Amino acid sequence: MNLQAYTIEMFKILKLNNIANEGLEVFSGNDYHCGSDVTSPDAIILRSYDMHEMKIPNNLQAVGRAGSGVNNIPIDIYTDMAIPVFNAPGANSNAVKELVLASILMMARNIHSALKYVDSVKGSDDLEINIEKGKKAYVGFELPSKKLGVIGLGQIGVKVANAAHDLGMKVIGYDPLITVDNAINMQPGVTKVNELKDLLSECDIITIHIPYKKETENFIGSSEIKALKTGSIIINLSREKIVDTRSIIESIKNKHIKNYVTDFPSQELIDNENVLVMPHLGASTKEAEINCAVMVANSLKLYLETGNIVNSVNFPNVKLSLKSPHRLTITNTNIPN
Repeated sequence: MNLQAYTIEMFKILKLNNIANEGLEVFSGNDYHCGSDVTSPDAIILRSYDMHEMKIPNNLQAVGRAGSGVNNIPIDIYTDMAIPVFNAPGANSNAVKELVLASILMMARNIHSALKYVDSVKGSDDLEINIEKGKKAYVGFELPSKKLGVIGLGQIGVKVANAAHDLGMKVIGYDPLITVDNAINMQPGVTKVNELKDLLSECDIITIHIPYKKETENFIGSSEIKALKTGSIIINLSREKIVDTRSIIESIKNKHIKNYVTDFPSQELIDNENVLVMPHLGASTKEAEINCAVMVANSLKLYLETGNIVNSVNFPNVKLSLKSPHRLTITNTNIPN
């Protein structure tokens, strides 16, 4: 039980990563001190810093992650301590959507392999002849002839599905936990299936947009990959462990799947000519970094000043008007008796 008077005071914010200035400006003014050298913070703001081994400050009230995924934060521990963890859902969705579309187009036209070929003949005396001869190996396909499977119809997945549909692809989506809002925002032409196997067996390309947790580790494993059409392409810009890397490599070796696109490099994938590996570029745009920083900073500020909760991953939204300078809050787990 916590009785707190919401009077204006100095709040200290510990910054564990570089955060866009637009987000830090939310904490400007005499009521906030924000920096990387703050001790005894009231709140922590971060991006990719691993908090699992970090000692939790005694007076910490909230944590804000300037992004959507929170697997670098021990959520269960903070929940037990009644500390809300905030994220920025949807703030980077357009950035990820655009990278998925770029990945689809690169795979469709074999651009990653073709660029490597051009680099291999750049010193040739017969460059023009080699280019004309070599291009036959990189004949691609056009998108309207292909089916895209979107696994996970959150804000990113719905944007990807809609954009691919607009490009003429037949799109099949799978998400048993889709929200009403996301379902409403999905293009009428996107087909939704209730069983993952129905998507896997139909699609030429699949892209995955689900959060990483214990239940989703190796969500796309050996049996799921075997269920795919021969020559399929898999795109994983979500989290590395959602897809079983060993099964991917084996399937490429057996020529069951054609290409794998991932945002999470490893030595065995970097050396594979059928894999496009990117250095975690999914949300790496200036716009996404600003959007995420501003969104989570506002959530932290709102909570510290009023106790209201918006966009927490471990507590429900709380939006109450403050007609009194005091608030009584009781946090409990829903256990009978």
